[in-house]
Amino acid sequence: MSITCTNCGDVNPDRTRFCVQCGEYLAWDKHGGEPEDNRLPQPAEPRPPEQHAELVAALSERSVPVTPGEQASTTVTVRNRGTRVERVSVGVKGDAAAFATVEPDELVVPPAGAATSTIVFGPPRSSSVAAGTTEFTVLARSLVTRGVYAIAEGTCEVGGFDDLRVDLTPGISRGRWATRHSITFDSRGNLPHRARLRAADEEEALGFRMPVTNLLIDAGRTVVPLRVSARPPFTGKPAEIPFSVTASLDDGEKSFRVDGTRVVLPLIPPWALKTLVVVLGLVLIAVAAVVVINAWRPEPESRPAPAARGPYAAGVGTLTDGYASVAVNGLSDQAKIFVTSDLSRLGEKAANLGQPRTRAELPTGSLGVTGRDGGSFSVQPIDGESVEGMAFDYLVVKQPSGNLGGMPFEAGSGSLPEGETSVDVPAGAATSDSVILLTVELDGPADQAITGLKVDAKNDGAFTVATLDLSPAPVDVGFNWVVIDSGDPALAGVSSTDAVSGSGDPVRISSPLADGSGVILLTTDAAHRGLAGVAMSGVCVGGQGDGAFTVEWFSDRITVLPTDFDYLIVQKK
Repeated sequence: MSITCTNCGDVNPDRTRFCVQCGEYLAWDKHGGEPEDNRLPQPAEPRPPEQHAELVAALSERSVPVTPGEQASTTVTVRNRGTRVERVSVGVKGDAAAFATVEPDELVVPPAGAATSTIVFGPPRSSSVAAGTTEFTVLARSLVTRGVYAIAEGTCEVGGFDDLRVDLTPGISRGRWATRHSITFDSRGNLPHRARLRAADEEEALGFRMPVTNLLIDAGRTVVPLRVSARPPFTGKPAEIPFSVTASLDDGEKSFRVDGTRVVLPLIPPWALKTLVVVLGLVLIAVAAVVVINAWRPEPESRPAPAARGPYAAGVGTLTDGYASVAVNGLSDQAKIFVTSDLSRLGEKAANLGQPRTRAELPTGSLGVTGRDGGSFSVQPIDGESVEGMAFDYLVVKQPSGNLGGMPFEAGSGSLPEGETSVDVPAGAATSDSVILLTVELDGPADQAITGLKVDAKNDGAFTVATLDLSPAPVDVGFNWVVIDSGDPALAGVSSTDAVSGSGDPVRISSPLADGSGVILLTTDAAHRGLAGVAMSGVCVGGQGDGAFTVEWFSDRITVLPTDFDYLIVQKK
């Protein structure tokens, strides 16, 4: 009986245990059945280990104190609990990241291994970095396995330092009634302070007014306006009165003092008094000469006095020592006078005795008529501003009604009672589309600051007058008004100027008279866009030429609201 090899198919003799051809074991049993498989079992191949990634980060110091201008550090240790080599980026997040650096910022960490980076904090010695606790987070992110990262959180304790300066600007001011100053706190440190302010003069001849005397001074610049008032003598030499402002910090732990000088000008300068004496002497001589001549001349026939020419007079003027006197032919007690500050006529020698108040950083203020004397009227600041060389445009309306440049008008006077913020004025010519101009007129110089007036509402047959800042009138405030029926936007209308505009350019209004031959009058108008009851800024002429003029807002406080205004431009005459 033969046995066939199951491996190569060769036939082997009976009872052969291994194939003659291939050597394969030939299993057989005594019964001649199928050969048995006596091969030893082979071990199974081992399964590959499972792969995973995991990172852990820890700080050596979780709270790091540091002094501005110096450096402090901590270390972060990144451990690899995964099964493969990781390349890790290390960075700092949070407020302290602005002054933190990492070295090295990239690590290679083997499985079950660790690597370390140093975190250095170096805040600058600047007010931009506040004192106190600043949180930070160290982020260790795998650059090999997406989504695998570790974080470690800590705090940086930034120390405090002081660098505070206090200034008074201007240091010397000149004026008759009130001048404006600014107390500037320039804190270049990073600590806040509570300050108490006190202004005084040894002679107790000055009055001081500040909007706040107890304030918090943060890092950066803090400005407090200061108004210094005085009662000027009738005549004599200017008086220099020194004063000081003391700032007591943190309940007296530290204090600063700044000194200033207030030059009080007399109502009538000495040169003016001498000139008046000379003029009076010449007048007496002239009167005597006229009497003698007329005594020898025959009696002339009586003739009626010539009437004033035209319905209005218009021109320009300039303040000298905060005062101007304007002579007008045919000026009567019934004439209505209007004035507007004009920066386009501001001389090169004009002195800014306060802070810049316009977008063009030029000085100006609210002007008013402060008296009449025969054929002349006086103009002075009414809000406490004193700007040497301040120019203005004026218009004298001699009739209660008529035409201005072909436009019908109605003029009158009114009064805002003391303690009130607004008053209604009846005017038959008024409509919601009228152009209305206002000017304050007082019997004498303002002994209290008046911010100026605005048109607050317009209706058929009446309009409303209000203070610019909606504060109660400190005294009875008289004013002149004129209502104009405008049909020519080149001569009169309503427009607006933005305190902060996208282009930064002031509004331009085209007019053939905007070449110096015209006189421009302006009044703030809250009624145009329904802004009644909103505090607004005053307006002045910014510039003129090339067939157009510009308008500037002015205010003690910067505003982002648009300022509407009514305007009128007439031929100078």
